[in-house]
Amino acid sequence: MKRRLGALMVAAFMIFTALSYATLDMEKLANWDNYLFWVDYPKGARPAWLGDSGSVEFRGGIEYTVTQKAPVNLILRGTGDVSITIFRPDGRVVRLSTEINGTTSVNSNTELALQARRFALEVLGLRREDMAFLTPTQALFMDENRNPLPGNYTVQVHPAGIEAQLIGDAYGLLGTDYKGRDLWVGFVGSTVNTLILAFLTTVLVIVVGIALGVGSGYYETKLGDVISVVLEALNAVPYLPLAIAIIFVLSSTGFHGKLEMGTVELASILALLLVGKFASAVKGIVMHEKVQEYIESARALGASDLQIILRHVMRAVLPYALSYSTLLFAQMIAVISILGLFQIIPGVNWGSFVAEAFSQNAIYTLWWWPLSPSIAIILLSVGLTLLSGPSSD
Repeated sequence: MKRRLGALMVAAFMIFTALSYATLDMEKLANWDNYLFWVDYPKGARPAWLGDSGSVEFRGGIEYTVTQKAPVNLILRGTGDVSITIFRPDGRVVRLSTEINGTTSVNSNTELALQARRFALEVLGLRREDMAFLTPTQALFMDENRNPLPGNYTVQVHPAGIEAQLIGDAYGLLGTDYKGRDLWVGFVGSTVNTLILAFLTTVLVIVVGIALGVGSGYYETKLGDVISVVLEALNAVPYLPLAIAIIFVLSSTGFHGKLEMGTVELASILALLLVGKFASAVKGIVMHEKVQEYIESARALGASDLQIILRHVMRAVLPYALSYSTLLFAQMIAVISILGLFQIIPGVNWGSFVAEAFSQNAIYTLWWWPLSPSIAIILLSVGLTLLSGPSSD
C-alpha cells in the first residue's frame, strides 16, 4: 500500500511538472538571467491569488476596474504607430501616442512616460516630488491627492493588432521578484533542471556501477583487480569537496558571474564520484551469486559467461539496483539543492532559486518564493521514500 501511494505521489508530481513546463513561456525561461528582458514587468508583485488586481492581456480595448490599487504598467508588443486612450471614471480622457518596434511599455518608453507624467502634472496637478513614488502608468489612474481613483476605466489601444498587457499589483501564480522576473517561470525551470540532472546522474551511476561491479566481481583478472582498487579509492574520497573543486575548475562564467556547465558534463562528474559505493555493493552480490550451485550447473551445461550474467546474476542485481536508484534519486535532489543554495553548482535549480530569495532579502516579504520549492522537495521526497520502502502487501 505504501509503495502504491509513493508511486502515485511521484507520478502526480511528474505529470504536474511536465504539464507546467509544456505551458511555460519559453522566451521568459530563456531570458531568466537576462535582467533587461524583465524591465517592463512589476517588481515584487504578489501572486494572483494574493493580490487585489491581477494582470490582463487584451487587443483593442478592455474595461478595467480599479478598487484599491492602480495598475503599475501597460506593456505593448508590436510594430508601428500606437495610440492609447483611457476613459477615466471622473470624465477625463488620457491620450498617449508613440511609435514602437517590438516590446515596450508606458514606463520604459521615453515618449509615453513623458506624456503620462505631463498628464499627472498639468491635468491632475500633482507635484514633481509626487512622481518619485509613482510609475508613469500609475499616474494615469490617480486622483488629485495621489490616491488611486476607484471606478471603471475603458482602455483602448490602436491599432487593434497591438498586443497589450495591463499589469496590476499581482502577477502570475507566484508573483515576481524585485527584478521583475516571473517566479513561476523560475520555479518550473528550476524544478525541471533539478529533476533532469538528478535523473541523469542516477542513470549514469546505475549503468556504470552495474558494469564495473559485474566486471570486477565475476571476472578474477588483473582488470578486475584494477577496477576493485579504483572503487575502493572512490569510496575513500569525500565526494562533495572533490565535486566542488572539479566543478569550479571545469565550469565557465556566464551571466552576472554565475557558473555554467553542460548538464551531461555535470551529471558525469557527480556520477563518477558516487559510483564507487554502488559498484562495490554490486560486486559483492555478484561474488556471492557466482559460487552458487545453479551457476555451476549452468556453466556445466555449456552456458557462456554472458548468458550466465544476463539470465542468473542480473536477477539478483536488478532488484537491488532499482531500490538503490530510488534512494539515490532523492539523494541527488538533496545534493543538487544544497550545492545550488550556496551557488556552488552551475545552472538554475531548487537551491539556486531559493538562494536568490536570500540575495534579494525576500525571505519574509515574498515568503511564497522560498516556500514553493520547499514544498516540492518535501512532497517528492516523501513519495520516493514510500516507493523505495518494503511492500506492506
